[in-house]
Amino acid sequence: MALTNIENEKTPLLEVEDFALTFRLYKKGLREQRMQVVRKLNMTINKGEVVAVIGASGSGKSLLADAILGILPENAITEGKLHYQGKPLTRDRQKKLRGNEISLIPQSVNALNPLMKVGKQIQTALKHSGHRKALQRDILQKVNLNEDVANYYPFQLSGGMARKVLSAIALVGHPELIIADEPTPGLDSQSLQEVTSFIRSLADDGKGVMFITHDIDTALKIADTIVIMNKGETIETVQAGHFNGNGENLKESYTNELWNARNQILKSNYKKKSSPSPGDKSLQIRNLNYSINGKQILEDINFDVLPGEVVGLMGESGAGKTTLARIIAGHQQADGGSVKINGHEHRKGRNPIQLVGQHPEQFINPKWTMGQVLEESGMLDSEVIHMLGIQEEWLSRWPSELSGGELQRFSIVRALHPKTKFLILDEITTMLDAISTVEIWSVVLKVVKQRNIGLLAISHDKQLLNQVCHRILDFHEL
Repeated sequence: MALTNIENEKTPLLEVEDFALTFRLYKKGLREQRMQVVRKLNMTINKGEVVAVIGASGSGKSLLADAILGILPENAITEGKLHYQGKPLTRDRQKKLRGNEISLIPQSVNALNPLMKVGKQIQTALKHSGHRKALQRDILQKVNLNEDVANYYPFQLSGGMARKVLSAIALVGHPELIIADEPTPGLDSQSLQEVTSFIRSLADDGKGVMFITHDIDTALKIADTIVIMNKGETIETVQAGHFNGNGENLKESYTNELWNARNQILKSNYKKKSSPSPGDKSLQIRNLNYSINGKQILEDINFDVLPGEVVGLMGESGAGKTTLARIIAGHQQADGGSVKINGHEHRKGRNPIQLVGQHPEQFINPKWTMGQVLEESGMLDSEVIHMLGIQEEWLSRWPSELSGGELQRFSIVRALHPKTKFLILDEITTMLDAISTVEIWSVVLKVVKQRNIGLLAISHDKQLLNQVCHRILDFHEL
């Protein structure tokens, strides 16, 4: 019996060996085509270990998570080996383990039921447990959310709060393997520290964690091992301690490029100039007020954004930045105050104020192909498509067939319509690797400068805002 226990301790919690994934697609004329998105993935996760999976958007990280959980679409064809605690992950076994021994913290906040309050969703996840309200309170406290959040609907949550709720729900069943798919984008430094410390504590308690992220710096806070993916393949697996200096201990050039891109200065034709004069046709936010369930979220908010000016906005997660952005863009109604351009309310027609949020899946019709999305917005022939690296083959795909980072590129194209006068970017690159972040911001800043667009950039990344902004506002001082 003792020998069996020793063998179980040595058996990896999860083994992925030469895993490949292909989608069967049917184009015009019902002609079958096959699209391989994952080619050769290898990874091992042991109990008590955090393994970070890092790679560019679209490299197959989230698809690997879906494959382990058994939630791939019907047209998926898999090869290779997936073993959990030494046994194959068959469909029946995946169904039994999913949400119990193996749990997912999903990337998309659309995983939350938009018609159900947060507390009800947590209690539903608790299933047949007794004392649900007490357990709900304990779970919210673990991810540092106030008990009041239980009375919120998902649309009333900030991006950071929504991610904390998803983490709370995933941990209800006391899983042995936690797959955290981009659980930290949109979090301020304090919230980031809280979430990463909590995830690390799960491994320290003997759980296994797959931490999917684009952010090497965040991964290094908690990971034991780093797995680097590129174009659907595992290209390097290294101990976290190998990431130091200029990457002398990293073997692959792509890994080295990711590591060094963290501190790369944005390369673009954009150069900060002095702010435009107050006489220009500015975006004017005056005395905005907004409350949720009797709690004041926005109170007498006042500031201007001038044409051609890049203004940064910082504040902790849940402060109300995203709510403010949605009100300015006309997606939500304020309780009081006004949003004007050059002293006038918006005219009917295309909104001259465009918002790109940190969760692009919330802004794109899932029943349209990406080509239809751009055609509806009049941007199908825009040169910005090519500037942002959007591939022609993506135009025929559905939103569900693209990664979050790929969807974000489409959201940015659509927002850069010729009639756009002011642009709000709410944590737009939190789901992107360092290389893609530099590429996308360089394009955005180039277009903003060329067309004299006023830009409000919301981010927790002070280094980024210092690079691109004329001035930075503290949300609590507005």
